[in-house]
Amino acid sequence: MTERRGIAAIGNSEDLLTWSGTPYYLLHAGLQETFLTCGLDLRIANLARLRAVWQASRLFHGERPRGFQYSAGFADLLGRRTLAECRKTGLQEIVSHYQALPARYLIENAIKISFYIDATLQDLFETQGALSWLNRTVAEEAIDREIDNYSVAERVVTMSSWVRARLKSSYGVAEERIFTVLPGANLPEREVKSRLREIESSTVIERFARDRKLRIGFTGKDWQRKGLARLLTGVDLLNRMDVPTELVVIGSIPRHYRSRSNVSAAGFIDKSKDLGRFIDTIASCDLGCAPSHEEPMGIAPLEYLRLGVPVVCTAAGGLIDICKAAGSASMLLEKDASPEHIALAIEGLVKSPDSLRKMRASAWERKEYFSWQRAVTELQRVWESGTEFPSSHFRRNATSKTEIYQDA
Repeated sequence: MTERRGIAAIGNSEDLLTWSGTPYYLLHAGLQETFLTCGLDLRIANLARLRAVWQASRLFHGERPRGFQYSAGFADLLGRRTLAECRKTGLQEIVSHYQALPARYLIENAIKISFYIDATLQDLFETQGALSWLNRTVAEEAIDREIDNYSVAERVVTMSSWVRARLKSSYGVAEERIFTVLPGANLPEREVKSRLREIESSTVIERFARDRKLRIGFTGKDWQRKGLARLLTGVDLLNRMDVPTELVVIGSIPRHYRSRSNVSAAGFIDKSKDLGRFIDTIASCDLGCAPSHEEPMGIAPLEYLRLGVPVVCTAAGGLIDICKAAGSASMLLEKDASPEHIALAIEGLVKSPDSLRKMRASAWERKEYFSWQRAVTELQRVWESGTEFPSSHFRRNATSKTEIYQDA
């Protein structure tokens, strides 16, 4: 008999707004394949008051009052809430996106637990500069709990290869207990398939002009980490290089960038309320670009690829895996690529219509791969046989300016 298995994340996993929608979309794909039973609602009652009390206590002891969500007290609250939800819904197993969910406590109460993560806490703290404002003791204790979690979990599944390597080198997790499954695009499949039936793989024009500029899409809330500034400079350079280009920005963009003639600011688009505009905006782009300085996973390029739009990415974190999965539908640049390098790479594509045409054709051919249905199929394989699709998402080489990112 199939075990009743649920998804856990901080918040309500059945809410589209929780963790960029990842638990929600995984859950709905998992329900179709009977891999998952439900999502857990792990919202904590009176959270604001409990946080305020904790912060006051830290101040009283002369400590930095930041990081309640990583504290032992919060972990205890989350563990009790999780157990109550499991008993209410009859769940026997949890797949947790949250690294510090108290695994040992749940196991002692007959709940199996596995983890499906985009990064370790240690990496999140370091890459996002969290240690500069977090209570350092709290952060260190959270990492200790995370290490213990992985030691007792059924399995640990990572969303990219770099996290797998970190788990082995820094956390001491045995190779045979780590699996890697690339996630899918956070888009509802029914609407995506309906939209894709209405369009065909777009034709690449011979020459972009003022009345039909090259449209490069950028999606991101943390615009600094995601490299918006260097991409904007690259777009300016493209226009000077006789490649009429506009940058379509979905999400946060500083006010002083919005007035630029080469910028089309779409603003934040709420998928839950304006999904059609979100899909249409991405599908209207010739390329999606993710020039991140740091990127644990990178959901945005998955969304472009799911809609048949090729991507240009920098070699940061999970973006490497995405480009390997996309193969010739992607271009992978050095992590520290300058605006000039970005502009020259894109210019090379545009001024060779056959190259851009092949890139877009490949994206269109490969688009189904970037769905959560494929990810769930791979997760089922891990759960059922303890094996992965062997390098399944590394079957094609990405176009690389350095040729160092090859199939493993």
